[in-house]
Amino acid sequence: MKESLKKVLYFICSLLFRLPLVGLANFFIKMGYVIKGESLYQQSKVTTFENRIEMHNYFAREMYGNEEILYMEFGVFRGNTFFIWERNNSCENSGFWGFDTFTGLPEKWGIWKKGSFSTEGKVPATDDKRSTFFPGLIQDTLPTVLDKVDSKLRKIIHIDVDIYSATLYTLVSLAPKLNKGDLIIFDDFFTFTVSDHEFKAFDDFFISYNVKYKPLAKCRRGHFVLEIC
Repeated sequence: MKESLKKVLYFICSLLFRLPLVGLANFFIKMGYVIKGESLYQQSKVTTFENRIEMHNYFAREMYGNEEILYMEFGVFRGNTFFIWERNNSCENSGFWGFDTFTGLPEKWGIWKKGSFSTEGKVPATDDKRSTFFPGLIQDTLPTVLDKVDSKLRKIIHIDVDIYSATLYTLVSLAPKLNKGDLIIFDDFFTFTVSDHEFKAFDDFFISYNVKYKPLAKCRRGHFVLEIC
């Protein structure tokens, strides 16, 4: 009886899998990340900010304004959040690193076309000698400075690269450098339309590397701050 049932099920499955179901499967996978991301966002009982500028100002000024830090921003664009940290941190030994192609997205991201968010190769202007920008793909630029990342120094890692591959590459590359107390700020942690990018990379990374963290803050439209435990 069991063998007969197995044959019937196999026959049904063989017919089912001949149908064009890849698109449907991708839809349900994507919806799974939407549900998981939104659930984690809603269940995190942490400080909620009105917007990301308010959130960055709070952490840059109130929490780490006088501390020596290494601030690394992945996805700089025009430097709005980058300069919040640069401006509010008074320690002369702090470092501020910005990684971006400055020529826009290297691939399509949700409704945004390849090349969106381009500054036409122009790097944000700053007179602060503590700041350095690294134009190009993160996969090419980050490896050149990894050995200069001081593991003992508190690191603030702001991820706004949007796409899955760049987000996951950044997290995996910095994994050996992470210590208790380091912060990771996700700019697009949860979004309905692109939940299979930054959030998927977050989920894959923290499960694979078994990194412990605790949520610290969030604001609507998907911004999320966590601290390494």
